[in-house]
Formats: sequence, structure tokens, C-alpha cells
Amino acid sequence: MRASAALPTNWRLTPKERDLFLSLLANDTVTKEMAMLVLYGTEDRPDHSVAMFMSRIRSKTEPHSVKIETINRTGYRLVWTKTLKLDAVEH
Repeated sequence: MRASAALPTNWRLTPKERDLFLSLLANDTVTKEMAMLVLYGTEDRPDHSVAMFMSRIRSKTEPHSVKIETINRTGYRLVWTKTLKLDAVEH
């Protein structure tokens, strides 16, 4: 998944954060179970770890008008507040 998308380098996402963000880009909604599979390859991890990763990603992307919305009892989805410019990108 990593090599297939270019994201702004100034977001400074870790590899796991990047993979999770890319799953948000690829899906309308990412459930907690889907996020666990992306992060760990299994659903057998503490439930709070997904929320922790989402919080970290939010803090890095919200200044760039990219918001992650929590869908109660379902998961997460991206909400774009303006057009994203991909000038400085990583591959």
C-alpha cells in the first residue's frame, strides 16, 4: 500500500499512520476492525490503539483542512474541507 500513493511530506506521518490514512482514502468508511488489520494484520489488539492513531493523524492533517470524522459505533471517514494541494509529496 505504501508505494501506491503520494502524500504531503510536511504531514510527517509515520509508516503506520500513513497506511491508516491511505485506507481512509481508499474506503468511504474504515471500521475499527479494518483499522486493526491495517495497523497490525490482526483484530487482536487493544481497542483504544485505533483511537490513538486516529488522534495522531488528525493532529497532523487538520491544519491542512483534512478532517477525520468519527462515525459512532461504526468507524471513521475523511471529510475534506477544501481542495488538497499535493505540491510536496513523498512516494
